[in-house]
Amino acid sequence: MTGSSARTVLVTGFPGRQLAVHLVRELCRDKRLLIHCLVTESQQERALELIAQLPASAHSRVSLLLGDPRSLDLGLSGEEFTILIKQLEVIYHCACITDPAGTKEEGAGNVKATVEILELAESSPRLKRLVCWSSAIVSGNREGFVMEDELSEEGFRNPIEESLHKVELMVREVAEELPVVIIRPALLVGDSVTGEVDDLNGLYLLIRFLLSAPDDFRIPSPSRGGVRISAVPVDYAVRAGLHIATDDRSLGRTFHVVDPKPVTVQRALQLFAKATGKPLPKEHDPLNLATALLRTPGLQRFTHTTRAFLDHLKTDVIYDDRNTRELLRGSQITCPPLESYVDLMVDRARRGQTL
Repeated sequence: MTGSSARTVLVTGFPGRQLAVHLVRELCRDKRLLIHCLVTESQQERALELIAQLPASAHSRVSLLLGDPRSLDLGLSGEEFTILIKQLEVIYHCACITDPAGTKEEGAGNVKATVEILELAESSPRLKRLVCWSSAIVSGNREGFVMEDELSEEGFRNPIEESLHKVELMVREVAEELPVVIIRPALLVGDSVTGEVDDLNGLYLLIRFLLSAPDDFRIPSPSRGGVRISAVPVDYAVRAGLHIATDDRSLGRTFHVVDPKPVTVQRALQLFAKATGKPLPKEHDPLNLATALLRTPGLQRFTHTTRAFLDHLKTDVIYDDRNTRELLRGSQITCPPLESYVDLMVDRARRGQTL
């Protein structure tokens, strides 16, 4: 932090969310930090595998706390909770489910987890920062220009968006008492350098659709091809979010971490078609893209996920990012264009279909 250095940090959402996994990897570069990862018992084995892959110098500084962010006192013992609040300086709350295909129960879990994290924050006398990782989809079905400080109640397309709205309301309510920062990444895709990704949903649905199609298949144009897709690689989102959150100017503010030059749905389809070796999309086609996706045999068991993604593609929104640009200015942290990592996305989707 500007003028100070955090020592003990807590990360929630590890290892279930790729955001949290990348965050831990980035945090462990700072040898001043002691990193506690709140991990459910069912994910303990995977968490240990990921920690073992970290640089040897980080192994002694990254530890697991078995618990659950949705449980009273995070599911920790009284002694563990007491020690944590005495030492804790930064909380990175990444446990919120942001997948638009999430269930009503998962949405309720988002709210419950945030209640518990806020209680932890209020009990921690050394706390310097509570960083809440939300999502740009909190804007729901709103179209047009969305400012970073706006939190509209115009309508939500699914329970996850509504839960994120409640989460942000709770965090904003304590902003005068606690050092909070809200980070809203756009639609997350895999690492722009390695191609690593935790699931093949979202934009990967379009790639999987093309990979499963005949070689001469020409993908139909979407009904709203001019809608912009603000997708960002997870590695960029983490670097940008960390840089923002460690700046004292971020306190009490909300930040859209988005692609400043988002591609349209039509442009994304062109890039994916080229990368998969398929003909470019038709300019006019009576077959709706949504119909084609939902008819694809390999994707039929993901109908709910596909419909949630298609709802996203139909919503034309531009996310203001002036706060983010202000704090990233001079940092050399920039969002790579989709063109620069589309081949990595296709390669990962192709390998995923053979696993």
